[in-house]
Amino acid sequence: MVILITVCIVNYNSSDFIINTLYCLEKLTKCKYKVIIRDNNSKIKDFLNLKKKIRKISNVQLYRVENFDYKGSLSHGIALNDLIGRIDTKYGVFLDADCTFLHKNWDEILINELDNDHPIIGTQASKYPNHKKFADFPFMYAILFDVNIFKRLGINFKPIDIKKGKDTGYQMRERYLSNGFKGKILIFKNTREYKSGPFHRYICGEYYLEGYEEIFACHFGRGSTLGKNKYLNTSKKKYYKLPLIGSHLLKLKGKREKNGWIKICRIIVNKKPKSSL
Repeated sequence: MVILITVCIVNYNSSDFIINTLYCLEKLTKCKYKVIIRDNNSKIKDFLNLKKKIRKISNVQLYRVENFDYKGSLSHGIALNDLIGRIDTKYGVFLDADCTFLHKNWDEILINELDNDHPIIGTQASKYPNHKKFADFPFMYAILFDVNIFKRLGINFKPIDIKKGKDTGYQMRERYLSNGFKGKILIFKNTREYKSGPFHRYICGEYYLEGYEEIFACHFGRGSTLGKNKYLNTSKKKYYKLPLIGSHLLKLKGKREKNGWIKICRIIVNKKPKSSL
């Protein structure tokens, strides 16, 4: 069977999340696929953890870029530009390291949503107060796209002007729309407000596809720092700012949240029968 999809992931100190994603993909993906993971010079312990866990997974390729000193959005944008050039399948997928699909046959469902006018589908941008991301077009936490069209548009993922909201992947929407295309979205629900989903106890983004009742994807958010910035905006932030012990409490909080989030992912996935190729 021909490989139809290439899933691309950037790792930066997020190996536990990626291991979870690989598990979810293996359980839920219907079409034949492969995964390419670029490690952006993570801590060696994190990289080796990922390398060890994927050793026996034949459809996963991991490569590491050492002496890579770029940080944040620029680092991520450079990595995505590199990964798009490595895709040689009909469809491509970009996943944030701490974002995963959670719906059985997610790939077949999303591919069937594509048409000549809508060659891309994915997660809606986070709708937070004063945010400057567009909510009418997929944002690359989790996107699936027609590769030929994507490459033809010549999208540069590097941020243009972060202070003006033109962050990593900002050019994507502009290029699609200016060339007569539109995108379809997985609707974002912020668990700070939405308490009816499976992740209601955690601060994260749940995503739903119109016409499907069950959750379609979930994004932990800020995974490489264990969600540090998220918890500094909670009612317990005063404890996380205490001298000497604040940072330790914040780290413990992040670890608990990460482990709990992954556990919920596994519960959801293991309730669904494995997709058949």
